[in-house]
Amino acid sequence: MIDFRYHIVSIVAIFFALGAGVVLGAGPLKGTGSDIIANQANIDRQNLVDARAKNDELQALNKYHQDYEAKVTAGLATGKLTDRKVAIITMPNADNSVVDSLDDELQKAGAQVTVRAALNAKLFDPGQRQLVEPLITQLATADVDFPKDSTTYERAGLILARGLAAKEGGKPVDTDSTRILSGLTDAGLVSLKPATIKDRSTLIVVVAGKPADPPVTNSAYTDAVDFAAGLDAGSAGVVVAGTPDTAQDGGLLKALRSDSDATKIVSSVDVADLPAGQMTVVFALVEQATGKAGQYGAFGAKDGIAPAAVQVKDN
Repeated sequence: MIDFRYHIVSIVAIFFALGAGVVLGAGPLKGTGSDIIANQANIDRQNLVDARAKNDELQALNKYHQDYEAKVTAGLATGKLTDRKVAIITMPNADNSVVDSLDDELQKAGAQVTVRAALNAKLFDPGQRQLVEPLITQLATADVDFPKDSTTYERAGLILARGLAAKEGGKPVDTDSTRILSGLTDAGLVSLKPATIKDRSTLIVVVAGKPADPPVTNSAYTDAVDFAAGLDAGSAGVVVAGTPDTAQDGGLLKALRSDSDATKIVSSVDVADLPAGQMTVVFALVEQATGKAGQYGAFGAKDGIAPAAVQVKDN
């Protein structure tokens, strides 16, 4: 009997609620819900229109800045690297368009780009260390002195530098160079373009790869930073060029700039995807040839936008 009454009360309550809804819907609250939704939709649509307009404005300004850099400041680096030989080394996952733009700017500056050496990801794969370590020992030459406390990847950088670069100009590609480059390419650690180089460079541009997604910790780049330091030790100077995201957490430039020892010898530029940044790479190479290093760009670049020698001084 109690169960029966319970169900009757429940059914009556349901019909009362439905009736109240009909009355209210036809009365003072008629259309209130739909009006609120419609008004919010109109606000959202306007916000979207405004956001698109702002984005178009920002894109137009960005294009203006890039066009200004490319056309008004064009030629500032012309002749700065005349008679210099430069090797381009690309880290795994480097942006080909950035590499091409840097290559063009180096040639406009008068440099001879001797080679593009692409590093394979397995060179820095911890699981391949057992391949890298003995190979570096095997490829070592009598004229390369490994520092007593050097790491595997510092030595690897020194060995690659011995293959395609030198501290002084005019050094030929000799039998040791050929043996080193053949050993690294045969092991699948490096690929060269052209496959056979004619001249050894003195200066090196290392192009940073795109950061991993999801980002890795800065310590994941320790081997790559050591490698760049080794390249510098075996040449007249190294500049690591990257895009803005490489200067953020999870990027190679961020890791490099966090290493106080590396920044004393290796330079970096974090806006190499922009014309002004590509010219800054040239200026940084010129500075490297004098034995100095600096960190340049827009993101955590402690030495400013470019080497002091090319900045306009305040009166």
